[in-house]
Amino acid sequence: MKRGRARVRVGRRGRAHALVVALSFLLSLAPTLFLFGGAACAQEGAARSLSREERVKVFEQVWRAVNEDYYDRNFQGVDWVGARATFRPRAESAPDNTAFYRILRQMVGELGDAHTRVYAPEEGYDRERPGGMSVGVSVRRVEGRPAVVWVEPGSEAARQGIRPGFTVEDVEGLPTEEALSRAAAEVGRSSTAAARDLLSFERLFKGPPGTSVRLTFGDEEGRARTLALPRHFREFPRRVLARRLPQEIGYLELTGFAPEIEREFDRAMEDLRGARALVLDLRNNGGGFVRSVAHVASHFFAEETDLGQFITRQGRAAHRRTRRLRAAYTGPVVVLVSARSASGAEVLAAALQEARRGAIVGTAPTTCGCLLGVSRTRRLADGGQLNVSDTEYRTARGRRVEGAGVRPDRIIELRRADLLEGRDRALEEVVERLGRAGPDAHVSGTD
Repeated sequence: MKRGRARVRVGRRGRAHALVVALSFLLSLAPTLFLFGGAACAQEGAARSLSREERVKVFEQVWRAVNEDYYDRNFQGVDWVGARATFRPRAESAPDNTAFYRILRQMVGELGDAHTRVYAPEEGYDRERPGGMSVGVSVRRVEGRPAVVWVEPGSEAARQGIRPGFTVEDVEGLPTEEALSRAAAEVGRSSTAAARDLLSFERLFKGPPGTSVRLTFGDEEGRARTLALPRHFREFPRRVLARRLPQEIGYLELTGFAPEIEREFDRAMEDLRGARALVLDLRNNGGGFVRSVAHVASHFFAEETDLGQFITRQGRAAHRRTRRLRAAYTGPVVVLVSARSASGAEVLAAALQEARRGAIVGTAPTTCGCLLGVSRTRRLADGGQLNVSDTEYRTARGRRVEGAGVRPDRIIELRRADLLEGRDRALEEVVERLGRAGPDAHVSGTD
């Protein structure tokens, strides 16, 4: 987009009957990574070391829960009985709790499923209050390089002048790509390559709160800057941000789906009812509760509409449908997505796309491809917690999103130069096309 164009700046449960989404600043991606929604306050080594008998008890609890309730009776092709034989001896002989939980994660990671996850007691996972460890910056791949995409206001990074667009050259003296490779090895398989990449970035700065991590950044001129950034726990509240953009276009950013945002979304839609088009921004949305997804979706369909179904291992299916409102919004809708858009966000995007109710514009070839149902979080014998994917999702047309994602109708890739300039080029272009060419001419092609 030429520099002369106007800039738009943006600030950033029955089992088959619910969807709980579980990535931490993954997956927070609102701006960190809590994607499939929970808190993770890593204080490794703080708990009393488990005895061998206690480790066996927890291990068996995890293995049995997956064995009995995992949505796929074939375990994604994994020999789950063989996995028990492989990982139990390792778990029994683990030198400490940190190593023990690493082994548990490796075992469930064999399933290649971003939602089936195990959390140590000290991680403080809470699906109701998503959050995670932060060092004040969020880092993702931009044009193939690890780069800052968000800086926490008031953080040490912000005070030191770190800006979106700066590259991350090393972590504790280790080249960033090597550090990411190590993190990816610990993450193991995941739903998609994008999900694994996001989870790897989540682990990149992992450590106890109150400690620091030394990072070397490359600025806009390529000059190196090395800083020690403190780790701290940060909640990532699910919220609705609404405003009017030029040319009578309404903008709604939704960072997650939960009961607390429903009334807020209703108010925002009332305020924007007169807008001639709406942009729904799900780029930092890692999902949430499917009831809330259906609530939001109801605003965009004049008639009751099927959003798809959640199917258990036994083949029981539960459909989710919108409800008919007195006054649904009937104008053009454009949905912004990214690789961080996951789970519930993918349900909404897929439904709008299949019904031809909204155009999907993405900054990546697909969304996360992380869409399975977790009906409850299980408490382990030592206080740890476990999420098991017990339902799979199919769209109204029978399409499977897990492992594939939602493909945008148009792609506008994220560029480092735009980050450095403080531009949101995807939003700029959507607004310009909506204003210039009408409701149907803004989705074709790839940038």
